[in-house]
Amino acid sequence: MSGIFRLICGLMLLLASLFSQYVQAETCQGNTGQMTLNFQNIKYLPTLRVNTQMSSIMPVNGGGIRFTCDRQGTTSSWKKIVYQQMNTQGGQMIDGHAVFNSALPGIGYSLSFQCDGGPIHFLESVGSRSVTVCDSTESPSMLTQREVEVKAWVTFYKTADIRLVSNNHAFANALANVGNLSMVYPNAVGNGDQVSRPVILDLAAMNVDIGSSGSCSVTRASIFVDLGKANRSDFKGPGTTGGSAVPFSIPVYCATPTDIRIGFFATPATTGVTDTLDITHFPGGADGVGIRIRYGDNGGNGPMKGTSVTLNEPANLPVVQKVPASSAATAVPINFLAQMVQTGSTVTAGRANGTATFVLEYN
Repeated sequence: MSGIFRLICGLMLLLASLFSQYVQAETCQGNTGQMTLNFQNIKYLPTLRVNTQMSSIMPVNGGGIRFTCDRQGTTSSWKKIVYQQMNTQGGQMIDGHAVFNSALPGIGYSLSFQCDGGPIHFLESVGSRSVTVCDSTESPSMLTQREVEVKAWVTFYKTADIRLVSNNHAFANALANVGNLSMVYPNAVGNGDQVSRPVILDLAAMNVDIGSSGSCSVTRASIFVDLGKANRSDFKGPGTTGGSAVPFSIPVYCATPTDIRIGFFATPATTGVTDTLDITHFPGGADGVGIRIRYGDNGGNGPMKGTSVTLNEPANLPVVQKVPASSAATAVPINFLAQMVQTGSTVTAGRANGTATFVLEYN
């Protein structure tokens, strides 16, 4: 009889141990159930070609999206935060980013996310609809942090020609439930995943400033710049240049005296780099380099020669030249410089071709 009693007690203790392990496992949740992603006014340039990035990658206003773990139980062996795209209308790929319709037809958006200063992640396929934006294998500190903060970024694209009145303003309503973020981690017994309650993301109302479609033109719609050759030994590390800085110009003429701004739109060489455009990647081509565009000598009123041009920035462009009333025969050259720059840890030899779209902005 006593042997049976001891066996029953042993079973009860085992069950108690399992139950205790379950209740002591940590739980993680978002600090809010819903967040609106606010962003600054964006600028629409009528002359920008379709399927082109029309804004820089912009951090959303306000604080980040926070997930908190109670840290009262066993620490999870892994954690990740996953973004799920819910609004998939008009989904298309532009420059390697999944872009979806905003509330204003002709303008699309792409969301990106960053955890605690790490790399920025974005949807790389329209079909996947989800992406891991934080992963403890990439950021081991997630396993010991009580709170993980996710920072959101938004980028806008021109997806179609739209009828907007120049030198005007447009407003579009907010988009609800464009996507959500959830934290995923092992469940208490280790045989599956635990998923936090999703944090629903809404895209704020859009305020769009519309540039002029006025009466200035360029004499050449396409400009070829030969960067020549650069030796691999020229490059000493990321950010260093190779070869010569090659001058080129964009000839502009206007019906009336006009302050001219010129924006360049292209895929950045790396996320977060604003002055270097990516090259076309193909077998046997160069790798680890990009092309930096800088202002040339445009007189005393424009940016200083050698100042880097910020890509994908339509809203805060400097005046580069005041162009008098002119014709194609007397067009004023707006001067720039282009040069190869190292963007990766190593440089691979080969042909380095890059493409950027330039757009005139004027009042």
